[in-house]
Amino acid sequence: MNKKEIKEILISMRTAENEKKINNLLGKIDLLTDEKIETLVSQIGDNEESIKEYLSKRLEERKEVGEEHIPINEMFTYGVTENVIHLHMPIDLNKMLSEMGYSKTISTVNLQLLDAIERIRKMQKDGYYKFEGKSSIYMISPILRGKEIDFLKDLDFDTKVLKKDKLQDEEFVEQNDEAKLATKIFGKDKDIGTATIGLDVVNSEEWQAKREAKVKEFEEKGIKLDTGKGEKDE
Repeated sequence: MNKKEIKEILISMRTAENEKKINNLLGKIDLLTDEKIETLVSQIGDNEESIKEYLSKRLEERKEVGEEHIPINEMFTYGVTENVIHLHMPIDLNKMLSEMGYSKTISTVNLQLLDAIERIRKMQKDGYYKFEGKSSIYMISPILRGKEIDFLKDLDFDTKVLKKDKLQDEEFVEQNDEAKLATKIFGKDKDIGTATIGLDVVNSEEWQAKREAKVKEFEEKGIKLDTGKGEKDE
């Protein structure tokens, strides 16, 4: 049994009641390496019955999932609404900031972001059902400001910053869907940045060349996906 076959078995187990749990578990399986899949199969049995029994137990153990936040890599999760894939970064950066400093922490986040986008691109290309017909990737977060916005602009994202004074203006919020979302998630006391990029752009040769150049820049700083680490800023 390989990863694709295990996911097909899991998908066949989907019902209206367990759909969110199934989707969350599919995301976790996507993060497993082929070596981990091979080890898992050797432990539980290389046949459909054993795999289904194992997956059933995993589903029973899982708490009910609320709004979808499915892991895509070490830092990012995703959710899907209509034709948009939302990227979230639910981790606390304080530890990284204290260990690595601001610059290298942000570089690590950006490298993980590029990895998350590339995973989404490949999964859509491979026919992952959650991404069928989706046309863009969207992010909203207090971290999307300043240098982060500049980084995203260099990669052809459409960006916007919602200032906290605007978010405290009830009339403005009422008339602006992004402002409503920002205040719902983050409150009214922070500047919030948003960024959007079309998947057609991500799939272009030009954008892929830009991504590869950025990854090379990070690697030259000693920041790689296998460690996500570099020396702390002076």
